[in-house]
Amino acid sequence: MLGDSGMLSWIEQTQISNLIRQSDWAVMALEAVHLLGLALLGGAAVIVALAAMRRRGIAIGTFVTELRPVALVGLALMVPSGILIALSMPFKYYNNSAFRWKMLLLACAIGAAVLLVRKPSRILALVSLLLWLSVGFSGRLIGFL
Repeated sequence: MLGDSGMLSWIEQTQISNLIRQSDWAVMALEAVHLLGLALLGGAAVIVALAAMRRRGIAIGTFVTELRPVALVGLALMVPSGILIALSMPFKYYNNSAFRWKMLLLACAIGAAVLLVRKPSRILALVSLLLWLSVGFSGRLIGFL
């Protein structure tokens, strides 16, 4: 059975990992797609959270209905591009505490967004906003750690 290091070495030697890493543009293109996906998903969640913080106006359900396709496209762009980026440099991401925090915060942010849709509250909206801000911040830290 492979240990962590052996598994990461195996991933690093796969054809897809080598192709991405050796390309002059692949990582940058994947990062652009990843950021677009994050902007769509996080942006939709932020709009819903801001709507939930309002006392009156358009019902949150209207925002959810209209923004669901945007969020799903964002998720569909973000997940595969993120996986490909991580596959291209497995040691960098596996050992990076900012990456681990981003994954934890992203799971919490998505969970908070789902809860907010089901049971709108100002406190949960604020928590959701802070989580999405933290996802973006920790994502930026990945390159520095």
